[in-house]
Amino acid sequence: MRIVQLMHSHGWGGAEQHLVQLATEQSARGHEVIFAGPRDSWLRRALAKVGVPTEHLRMSGLLDPSSHWRLRTLIRVWAPDVVHAHGVRASFYAGLAIGAHRDAVAIATAHSTGARGHMRGCAQVIAVSHAVQRQLLAQGHTPDATPVVHNGVADVNASRPRELLRQSLGIAPGDFALCSAGRFIHDKGQDLMVKALAHVGGRVVLCLFGDETTEFGRHVRQLAKRDPRIRFMGFRDDARNLLPAFDAYLCASRREAFGLSLAEASAAGLPVIAPDVGGISEVIRHGQSGWLVPAENLIALAQAIDLLRDDSALAAALGSGGRQRYLDHFTVSRMVDETLAVYRYALAGRVRAAAGELAAVEAA
Repeated sequence: MRIVQLMHSHGWGGAEQHLVQLATEQSARGHEVIFAGPRDSWLRRALAKVGVPTEHLRMSGLLDPSSHWRLRTLIRVWAPDVVHAHGVRASFYAGLAIGAHRDAVAIATAHSTGARGHMRGCAQVIAVSHAVQRQLLAQGHTPDATPVVHNGVADVNASRPRELLRQSLGIAPGDFALCSAGRFIHDKGQDLMVKALAHVGGRVVLCLFGDETTEFGRHVRQLAKRDPRIRFMGFRDDARNLLPAFDAYLCASRREAFGLSLAEASAAGLPVIAPDVGGISEVIRHGQSGWLVPAENLIALAQAIDLLRDDSALAAALGSGGRQRYLDHFTVSRMVDETLAVYRYALAGRVRAAAGELAAVEAA
């Protein structure tokens, strides 16, 4: 199968990581994959490292004539079977470009519970969670055109001994070490984590991974007031493989379609503390693989931290449950299997539609 993976992005986040995992595994399985998107992006650099070719597509706004023309030209010359768009803007481009190409289909993935419009030109809109699917259905999409394919994440590389990892991160023996990774934006709630820690006693440290130089990141730093328990680790490509150094994973998102980092924490066998918002409860099962609390509730967050710090048996059981849930539901292999099944379903529908049109012409 020939596949164009399409996304407008200049940064790094869960949707970008998803695309890289998907394209890498599809390529490894023998499919021909190309990425189309801005050349000055984390995505292009990450995909180049794994040998996936890229095509520059600026997509400056919804109506960038040059980008629309370049995408149509790519489809005409390269003749893909599938153009898989990620996010609203790419979906709009894919839907328009694919109209004149009868042998290809446009597929979209909605990565956010706030996805709005501009996806109707795509034959299938994949929802990364049932929470996202509900939003799509409320906008008038039909159930048969909005399949749910939960994200998959690569397994954690635990090749370095835990104690060496902890030493390298400055985690002292006896510390209950929490971590969280993500963009420093209001939706991710790092400010809530910092405020909750003020209500937690004992030897607890919180390591925050991500680029804190954003405006919101600077605000979070001010809230932290140089508290030595709160450590800003910066952006690290290897953050996933550092997870085994920690005792629990902390999330305080105000909005979350799926929670890719939560699946990664589960893969590492960490108990997860998270709010019950969006698609989080589809990843983390309360009392089985983590501890869910009400959204934006600082005291509930602090109490959950105290609970896992003081009950090592419960923390270990939740971590083991998370690891098993990852193996059962959130591997990259499972995600790719289900995504390719969506492609085949959409392509079969295009064939059926073309056959119906031909029969109608012949009957006339």
